[in-house]
Amino acid sequence: MKRRRRSTPPIRPVGRVSSHFTREGPAKSAYRTEAEAASAAQLAWTLNGVDLNAYRCDYCFQWHIGKRFRDD
Repeated sequence: MKRRRRSTPPIRPVGRVSSHFTREGPAKSAYRTEAEAASAAQLAWTLNGVDLNAYRCDYCFQWHIGKRFRDD
């Protein structure tokens, strides 16, 4: 069976990239180093009990923190 080709190429987001912004709208906080992001994640755990993970952003190439995903 032949695969059908897309009639149009996938659309690249212009301006706002949804993964770079919070659900509320503003841009996520960016950290210059992994250590700064990890420190912010640790502070969130200490103050609020929220388990966050530091990750490198593919959009701005800085570091952000976000919720951890379960590895089950």
